Formats: sequence, structure tokens, C-alpha cells
Amino acid sequence: MVADSLIQFGKEMKEFPDLPFKIGNSLPSHPLFEPERIKRLLRTVPRQQIEIRMVQTRGTNDQKYVRGQRLDNVDPVEAFARLEEQPTWMLVHESWIHDRDYNDLVNAYVAELTDHCEEMQGGIYDIGCWLFLSSKSSVVHFHSDPDQSFLNQVKGSKTVYTYPAKILPESSIENLVRSSDQGAVAYFPEYEKSLNPSVVLNPGDSVFLPLYGPHRVINDDVPCISWNVGFNTRKSLRRKKIHLVNLELRKLGLPVSPYNRNHTVDSLKHRAYFGVRVKNKLQRLMAIGQTQK
Repeated sequence: MVADSLIQFGKEMKEFPDLPFKIGNSLPSHPLFEPERIKRLLRTVPRQQIEIRMVQTRGTNDQKYVRGQRLDNVDPVEAFARLEEQPTWMLVHESWIHDRDYNDLVNAYVAELTDHCEEMQGGIYDIGCWLFLSSKSSVVHFHSDPDQSFLNQVKGSKTVYTYPAKILPESSIENLVRSSDQGAVAYFPEYEKSLNPSVVLNPGDSVFLPLYGPHRVINDDVPCISWNVGFNTRKSLRRKKIHLVNLELRKLGLPVSPYNRNHTVDSLKHRAYFGVRVKNKLQRLMAIGQTQK
């Protein structure tokens, strides 16, 4: 089912930069993104793993870029079928867990990336893929992802607005990596001063979204299908662990040195991560024991 080449590279990637860049993809012709196959996926993935939200459009945009109300009682197949008439934003989580074909596709995609990126050749972790289905003119909320990723445009077109991760407070990044919740990152109008050049995605275009870099999206005049592939490398996983140790220090009221401020301190925090993980596991087990008494 996988095409001979899923990705078209304009140049060889050595390591991932702090700015987005575009590559190409062959996904618009892939059978996994045909409407009937998407409906089959929506029937397969557990309902709680399909996020359906109201969404603002260009005509109703208040420029606050917040997440719309979640619609937990809406049938996913029906919501997908009504994207033309009802402004809706859909996100399918864990497709690679519940659908073997999507698991094969994301692994093939990451394998191609690895062939062109030295940073990925040192190890890849937390591989996942997320399917976005959204109505025409949708104004997608401001958010950050808890990993680095490639956003692949399959159907329709959109403009992606990205910001450097350094605009975010360290505490926001720490909460993001702990919770994996995009809601951990809030939008402020002053961020617009740091806006990177916008990126237009047409079918067959992909954009790299840097680690923790905030972004928002505005669709053009047709519904969109986009597929995001996220992962951590050894380098980004190290940073994640340092942020989690910083979060623990912050909880204890101790002074926190931001990530990348002092390399020696960061190395010590990286080594301390295992102890933090053991402590948190013991606390969870003790809490479970108390509830069972």
C-alpha cells in the first residue's frame, strides 16, 4: 500500500533547524486518505481518541486563536461528512495504534526521513501520526506540539503561521511536555512581533514544525485533510527530560535555570531525570494503595 517514495527532499537534512522548511510528499494519491478509507478509520479508532471541536472561520475570527468547544456527542463519520456545511475541526489520535495500515505508513515515512537526517540516525522515539480534518476557512487555534513534526498537506490548502519556541515561558514548555496538552500554551498578541514568514501548503507540500515552536493555521476555501508525523530524536528527548526536571524543581520552590542556559547544569539535570521518574512512579503507586484501603 505504501508508495515507492513518500517524501521528496529539496536538500539533504543534517539536523533540524529552529525555522520551518518545506519538503514534498506523495500522500495526495495515497489510498489511506480517500474519503471512504478515512470513514473506516473513524469507525475503528475509539471515540475518545477522536477530538472534534467547533472552529472559527476567517469571517468569524476574533484573533484570539483559542481552541473551540469540544463536541463529544457528535458522531465522527457524520462530522467528517458535514465539513462542507458545518465549521468543524477534527483530530484523530492514536491511528497508528488502532489501524495497522496507518502504523505501516508512519513507519515508512519516518524511515525515509531517517535516511536524510543525521540527527534521526542516532535514535528515534515517541513516533506517532495525527490526522487533521477541517472545514474550509477554518482558523485553527494557536498551539505547540510536545515533539517536532512534519505537517503534510493531502487535500485542500492552508497557510501555516509559526513562531520561535523561545517566545514561550519556560513554565509553559514544561507543562506542555508533561501533559502533551496543546492547551498548555496560550496566545498573546505580542507574539506577532516574532512571527516567522508564513508557509503556504498545497496538496503535496509538507512543512517541518520545530520542537515546541508555536503555530496556528488558516485554511483556504475548501475542506482540508492534513497528516502530521511527530517524533523525538535523542537530542530532543534530552531536552524534554531537562524540562521535566525543571518542572519538579519549580514545584519544590527551587530556583530554575532555563534550558540551554548552562550546559553543565543541563547535563546534571539529564542525569537526574531517572530519579525524578522513579519518585513520581512511587508516588503514583502510593496514591493507588491509599485509594484501595
